[in-house]
Amino acid sequence: MSAPGPRPVAAGFALALAALPATAQDGPGFFAGRTASVTYGPYVRAEVGGARLSPDDGRWQPAGASDPTVSLDFSTDDVNFGALGFGYDWMNGFRADLTFLSTGNGSIKGTCSSTSDGTPCADHVDSISTTLNTKALMVNVFYAPLEQRGSNSIFQPFLVAGVGLAHNSVGDWTRINDDAARPERSFDGASTDSFAWSVGFGAALQVTRPGKWPIILEAAYRYYDFGSAEGGAAPLPGNGSSRPTEPVRFDVTSQVVSIGVRIPLQRY
Repeated sequence: MSAPGPRPVAAGFALALAALPATAQDGPGFFAGRTASVTYGPYVRAEVGGARLSPDDGRWQPAGASDPTVSLDFSTDDVNFGALGFGYDWMNGFRADLTFLSTGNGSIKGTCSSTSDGTPCADHVDSISTTLNTKALMVNVFYAPLEQRGSNSIFQPFLVAGVGLAHNSVGDWTRINDDAARPERSFDGASTDSFAWSVGFGAALQVTRPGKWPIILEAAYRYYDFGSAEGGAAPLPGNGSSRPTEPVRFDVTSQVVSIGVRIPLQRY
């Protein structure tokens, strides 16, 4: 069963928060009446979790002048995810940070779904395999609707959106076609930089008592669009000399579930 799309999930979460009655402003249920410490000012934030990479719109065109563009469907492994950010909390429902993030190396395998000239997939490729790693620098804005309404509860749901620059690294990639004169050919990897954006939602819980240095735990779901990635065109030694007209390429998206900790850098 596939995960729901990020936009419907985020929109539903936002509507649910907007529907909370005014009496919830002091924090829902168990957290009612438990007042958070002051967190105004700069902070550091770290998070770890898991990412489900989703390469989309995969394609590749062999070296022949008459060869068609081959469309590819990719399958991937789930990978680790980590992020470190520095930001500022205005305690009015808004905070923002600059975050560096990275995914682990994910193994990717693509199979032919169609060709541009309608010829059978088996005439061109059985599969293409490679690895993918993404690093990104993101500017994130967080919105906590209950805090914006005046709540100073230790529990604060939030929405988040971000934009930035992604660095997508594709490892050496291999084309397999059992019917070809050279059934297996490998090419070098490459890295590309792309515009990136993200949306998501989560919740923050301050676990320290008032008067102590605040420590806030966070859990979040994020959808990332990291732009596009592509492999290199140069064959590896011993893999012939012809270069593909278009190396393997695809768009990179990811769904991330993470937990983290946020610590203000000032104490009041």
